[in-house]
Amino acid sequence: MGEFNAPSACRSDEVDTSARDDLLNRIVARARTSGVGLGGHHNLNHVVGVSPEEARFLRVPTDSRVMVRHRRDDVLPVVIRTWRDEHEILGAIGGSLPNVPQCLARSEGVAIHSYMVGVPLAVVCHNGKPVESLLIEALAGQLAEMARVPVDGLPVLPARWPRDGDSRGFLRVLAHQADAQILKPNWAEFGALFASLGVRRTALTDYAGSSPPLRSRPFGLLHGDLHRDNVIVTFDGTPPLMCVDWELATYGDPLHDLAVHLVRMHYPAEQRCEVVARWREAMTRVRSEATAGLGEDLRHYVDFEYAQSVFPDVIRAVSRLGETFTQSDLEASAYDVHRALSLAAEPLRLGRVPEVDAIEPLLQRWKAATARG
Repeated sequence: MGEFNAPSACRSDEVDTSARDDLLNRIVARARTSGVGLGGHHNLNHVVGVSPEEARFLRVPTDSRVMVRHRRDDVLPVVIRTWRDEHEILGAIGGSLPNVPQCLARSEGVAIHSYMVGVPLAVVCHNGKPVESLLIEALAGQLAEMARVPVDGLPVLPARWPRDGDSRGFLRVLAHQADAQILKPNWAEFGALFASLGVRRTALTDYAGSSPPLRSRPFGLLHGDLHRDNVIVTFDGTPPLMCVDWELATYGDPLHDLAVHLVRMHYPAEQRCEVVARWREAMTRVRSEATAGLGEDLRHYVDFEYAQSVFPDVIRAVSRLGETFTQSDLEASAYDVHRALSLAAEPLRLGRVPEVDAIEPLLQRWKAATARG
């Protein structure tokens, strides 16, 4: 993970730089060698205990464990980021939202967070499985409570951010962000593949230009990535769950967060209505205006989630194919590509989506071409 040079503590800078360097390097080194590794799309995560001296420095109980998060440099840019640094987000929301991680210390590319004790929902309830109604209610409550976080305490928003309540403008910004942060940096490597699949380079900017009219809803803090891996179920049920991994948080129309949650949680189809109903109830208690146009506009945000997801989903599917792969590997990747294209076809106006058996040779040819350089 590298050495900490002049690190900045998120909660305290009251230890001299040399001692701080030593303490943080010690924690990071121990996390690498003996910490418990946890999965993560964008970070390498290790859980490790701290010594009494380290606990005093981090201002945590002496028997604490902490999460050491190292941003991965080996992943392609496939997500939308409004803010660069997760620690700024956590610092802004910690006083308004209970049960979120605290950034205890950080340096370039590495952060030490408080450890949220529990088990990821994905471990005990896999994608596609029904989620307990108690947890659905708690998740809806979490999404609604984010509306209470004051905007003036959040990190500075990018230039030309839409004004509060401009839901259509927010949807357009999302599309332009996806184009700039996902499609543009990946097109040189994957553009030929997307073109062979019928996806235009201008697909997302075209979508932004033809985005549908939406009802005005007050903006709020959005988690931006609330799926089963980012939901920690507590052992004692108090609280029932906690939300982690806030690095993709943003500020805008709450319906976007609901749509992202619906899609990425992979609820069974029969549970979606229950999720939307619980969200409506929870948001009505917190900010009723945010539910305006729910029945008409939610589908547009779901469409956008499918539209932007076609790019990371296809990239991940073909990236799983190594230098050598089996027919079974090829079929699995082609199936994932077909599913992503099918979901994005209507919002991106893709036309006819090739069948799985037609996608397989396209992937093979693209892999062969990239192997030749």
